[in-house]
Amino acid sequence: MRILFIHDNFPAQFGGIGFWLRAKGWDVTFATAAEVAESPDLRLIRYKPHRAGSRETHPYAQAMDRAAINGQGFVRAALAARDQGYRPDVVVAHSGWGPGMFARDVFPDAAYVAYVEWWYSYPGADVTCLARLEGRDFVGSVEAPMYERARNAPIAMDIAAADAVLCPTEFQAAQFPPLLRPALTVQHDGIDADFYAPDLDASDAGDRRSTLDGLVAEDARVVTYATRGMEPHRGFPQFMAALPAILAADPKAVAVIAGENRVAYGGSSLRGTDWKAKALAELPIDPARVHFVGRLSRVHYRRLLRRSDAHVYLTVPFVLSWSMLEAMSVGCALVLSDTAPVREFADRASARFADLADPATIATAVLDLLTNPADAEALREQARATILDRLTIRDLYPRKAALFQSLAAR
Repeated sequence: MRILFIHDNFPAQFGGIGFWLRAKGWDVTFATAAEVAESPDLRLIRYKPHRAGSRETHPYAQAMDRAAINGQGFVRAALAARDQGYRPDVVVAHSGWGPGMFARDVFPDAAYVAYVEWWYSYPGADVTCLARLEGRDFVGSVEAPMYERARNAPIAMDIAAADAVLCPTEFQAAQFPPLLRPALTVQHDGIDADFYAPDLDASDAGDRRSTLDGLVAEDARVVTYATRGMEPHRGFPQFMAALPAILAADPKAVAVIAGENRVAYGGSSLRGTDWKAKALAELPIDPARVHFVGRLSRVHYRRLLRRSDAHVYLTVPFVLSWSMLEAMSVGCALVLSDTAPVREFADRASARFADLADPATIATAVLDLLTNPADAEALREQARATILDRLTIRDLYPRKAALFQSLAAR
């Protein structure tokens, strides 16, 4: 079986299944726009847009303009590969940025699978929640509905061309219009529960109470937070607002925050704010007890989760982070935002819930876990059990492979 994964980033969502298929003997190729992408075991097709989108394009059509230029970049690279004899049986493309829009035209004999994450609506569930968190009603421009609807054009093109459409969660699938929803197969990417496990190995000296790279004391109670970007979509301001009460109530509590100081989601008003600097300037936070450790390797990230006494994951109604599910797999004692995407995988048997609009509830839930280790241990066990029951790559990867094979056979 020859399979081609297309994603602007590398390896992104397709890395795990791609390397697993390669180990099973499949011929695996990645097409990517990532400038830094190396893999000795995989064929890489590199593409890039020949120019940026034009500001002269009608504002409603600018998302489609950028996607079409990106798709053209893929076409040029893919045609060169085809001229050299490359023919995939299955093409799987991340939808929205455009690289897979014309893959069906380049490889008409291949089965085409669109991987979709979000359908833009107005007002979106995420932006209305953000407005509520700021204590205001959501107010958009007259043209905002048109902008949002037009952003779906590349996604709609992918769905129209696809033999199958994959979406990782029920909540994300529910954002799609009723006419398209039956076309979606909900199947998560899967969690490597063997790697993200509570059991210790040679790479983690000591045990859960061991010092984290000499950063925290052995008897410290560690509150962890891990994020790609420190931003409102992931409840970073609310987490920071909860810290003073946590640190004041428990003298042994420290916070360790992993991730980059950037904004990955939202418009210019959100991206123009340094949320870390804002929190540190406005809140009475002891810098000796709040540690920012930056972006971590997988091994160091797992070590952080294993050391955690209470792990906080917060999100507005939006795409669910893998990090929450990885923390569940490690067996973290979790404090979660009481929002729809979170509720799809966690309940009160596996986590404590907090109101994202009220940082005091976050602090209360964290302190409850720190002072009730027996209750925390029960949550840890159930969180791990949920992942083992529903989301392991041991179960999901063979199902994905069977789907790809059945599509190719048609």
